[in-house]
Amino acid sequence: MKIFTSILAILLVISLVIFGIVRSLMLGIYEQRFDAQLLNNVNQLVTQLSNEPQNQWDGLLIEFELENSALVSISDNHGTLIRGAMTINEFGVTVNEGTEPGITLFFENNNQGFSLKVISLTITDTLAQIDEIFTQIFIYVLIFIIIIAVLTALFYTRFLGKPIIEIAHVSKKMTNLDMTWQCKTNRTDEIGMLAHNLNQMAEQLSTTLKELQSANIKLQDDIKKEREHERRRRDFFAAVSHELKTPVTILKGKLDGMILNVGKFKDRDKYLQEAYKTNESIERLVREIMTLAKLDTIRLNLKQVSLSSIVAEVVKRYEPLAGKKQLDIQLNSESDVFLQADKTQLQTVVSNVISNAVKYSSFGQSVKINLAIESKFGYLTVENEGVHIEEDEIAKLWEPFYRTDKSRNRDTGGSGLGLYIVKTILDLHRFSYKLENSEDGVRFTMSFPIDDNS
Repeated sequence: MKIFTSILAILLVISLVIFGIVRSLMLGIYEQRFDAQLLNNVNQLVTQLSNEPQNQWDGLLIEFELENSALVSISDNHGTLIRGAMTINEFGVTVNEGTEPGITLFFENNNQGFSLKVISLTITDTLAQIDEIFTQIFIYVLIFIIIIAVLTALFYTRFLGKPIIEIAHVSKKMTNLDMTWQCKTNRTDEIGMLAHNLNQMAEQLSTTLKELQSANIKLQDDIKKEREHERRRRDFFAAVSHELKTPVTILKGKLDGMILNVGKFKDRDKYLQEAYKTNESIERLVREIMTLAKLDTIRLNLKQVSLSSIVAEVVKRYEPLAGKKQLDIQLNSESDVFLQADKTQLQTVVSNVISNAVKYSSFGQSVKINLAIESKFGYLTVENEGVHIEEDEIAKLWEPFYRTDKSRNRDTGGSGLGLYIVKTILDLHRFSYKLENSEDGVRFTMSFPIDDNS
């Protein structure tokens, strides 16, 4: 509306000023042309009067007055009026020669000076008529000017104002970080360039915002992971402190009793063996803690590894322990299975899983170990029969120092770090794994992509 009002006012003012200028110029130009023509005719008359005797003047003057619609008077050099009067009856006009404007020229005839004055009868009336015509057509010209001004203002308001308003709306959206818009214009002028630049700016800002949002989400995830990692680290060291404190206290108590040679500790041979076993459990726990500490900074040495060979070696290692419990270890492998893995860490995984299966199997039961390949994926399953785990405890078994034995007796269970180490190593390899109850016992399953040479 501001643009429309401004353009309309400017056009109206300019049009009216032009109309006034044309009116003034036309009146002035017409008067100048008339005066120039009249002056030329007067000069010719003066030339004729200068060459003609005075008795011939009346004919010349009457002819001049009729042709030019003018009154002519002549005075001698003493100011005496020779020809002309206050009233000219031929034209029915009363003229006061002393006050009316006109053209005055001097000439000589027979060495006598004369003054010739010419008064036009038509110039004033003609100018008045022209001015009256302009006054009459002014109302029509004004209406025409208003119509043209309104149409022109509407056109330029739409041509100039609409894209500017759209750009203003777009810039307002940009302040709210809303980039789901686009200035649609095919113009090639400055406004078109501005719209094109805004489109490019919005596209770049949108891309930048998406990248920032993605980076922010990733940062938030990293912060959550770091906080979770820190929480686990605190919990881990708290658990380590507790796990080490108990056997160390027991060992110290036994040693103090033997040193003081009091009560039952007088039988030093018996309690030295118990102290030695306690020390071994502390040593195993420290080794497992060191293993976990190394896993936090380890860089996997991935290469082609035969899982079948690793499983066979581990089974052979635990055959004596299985024999004491009269366990039947059944190893079933369809073919030699190869995969890309860190051999040392994979050996730790297989050893911990089979060790748990042998350790927690009931007397005289079976431990079934299967290696299979299906759709370019390999599967290792280890199942120990005769035992079951409460469903709500299965997920907790992956936590450090968690044992199903609530008494936390090391004679009936390990440190609780075995499966946590397995989980950590398999997460580093990005292998899938799970622990679940089966019909006959508890089954561990690990899946992994096989190597092409398998």
